[in-house]
Amino acid sequence: MKKNRATLFIIFLTVFIDLLGFGIMIPLLPAFSIEKLYLSESMIGFIAGVYSLAQFVFSGFWGSLSDRYGRRPVLIASLAGSMLAYILLSLVFSGLILSTALLIIARAFAGSFAANISAAQAAISDITKPEERSKGIALISAAFALGFVFGPAIGGILSENFGFGFPIYASAMLSLIATVLCYFLFKETLPEEIRLTNRRSNVKRKILDVKLISDTLKNKNFGKYILIYTAGVFSFSNIFGTFQLFAGRKEGLAYNQSEIGLIFSFMGICNALVQIFLIRYFTKQIGEQNSLILGCFLSVFGLGLIGFSPTTMILMIVIAVLAVGNGLSNTVSVSLLSQHVSKDKQGTVLGVNQSLGSLARFFGPVWGGMVYQWVGYKYPFVTGGLIMLAVTVYAYQKIRRD
Repeated sequence: MKKNRATLFIIFLTVFIDLLGFGIMIPLLPAFSIEKLYLSESMIGFIAGVYSLAQFVFSGFWGSLSDRYGRRPVLIASLAGSMLAYILLSLVFSGLILSTALLIIARAFAGSFAANISAAQAAISDITKPEERSKGIALISAAFALGFVFGPAIGGILSENFGFGFPIYASAMLSLIATVLCYFLFKETLPEEIRLTNRRSNVKRKILDVKLISDTLKNKNFGKYILIYTAGVFSFSNIFGTFQLFAGRKEGLAYNQSEIGLIFSFMGICNALVQIFLIRYFTKQIGEQNSLILGCFLSVFGLGLIGFSPTTMILMIVIAVLAVGNGLSNTVSVSLLSQHVSKDKQGTVLGVNQSLGSLARFFGPVWGGMVYQWVGYKYPFVTGGLIMLAVTVYAYQKIRRD
């Protein structure tokens, strides 16, 4: 792994810059949609989810394409596509074209080109040994976490001082920088002979290959890891539709928007620390399989106790537990998945995994919002914890007893 540090650094930097641009969008979309487009909360939720829906449809396709033509061209194409999507968004956010339809199209366009994660994971699988895979995959998770920490803060500050359009221009510039870095510095990681073999195969690639998804999930060697990852993403995504409502309750913690943002930043910092330091410790001490089960188990309490946190101190402890659990389970499940997939199918299978994760990120907030409204403010978190309890039992049975 040491000789591939330069490649790993470029992968980390590329994903971080791209995710930083994505994070910048987080605080802008709701405020702009209400103030300038006069949209309802349900429409705002739909527009936010369009990105993940498009990602679900296209991730498997781009992953398969990376198996045939290499990781480098897919990474470059996805980053360039993100830049073009931000340019379209800038027309809306700058006020040049105040169009809800264009906003939806631009978000869907961005999601359809969000292929860099599965391709980056496949690239890491190409250059790392199985026993080093968790450390490599953790780099991408750390890039995610750091983008989540800094992106929303940067977006909020820039929009407050320079208007809604300026942060979008900044996001487009960041994607351009990532594209240039990838083009000039990233070296192809998938051997030419594997690419040629895959291109000569008669397998047809579809945009949304339902049979491929079904066959992948049914695979006895690695299907379980995809199910664990998808269920974990769904459970964790509940908080993005409900945590702000819970934390802002006047009869509860009564946080303002700034304080809620700091809580999310704290969560991102904890997750980054898990990826940088704790993944290596846990996988070395108890092994990857046990680390995955531990991560699922910790997520039960990290999610389930959010609604029962009466003070800031207790809430911070619960969120730290959630960050450790979620960071462990997500990263190690992807690592174990990649270790059970042949080298020529890494992009395809990891693409399916990311695609299902995107679908989970769409339905998680929808589920959380419905439960919050119809059952009670504690229950999105309670149901998320219960799902993770079921996942923990499933992981124990499937992994420890196989």
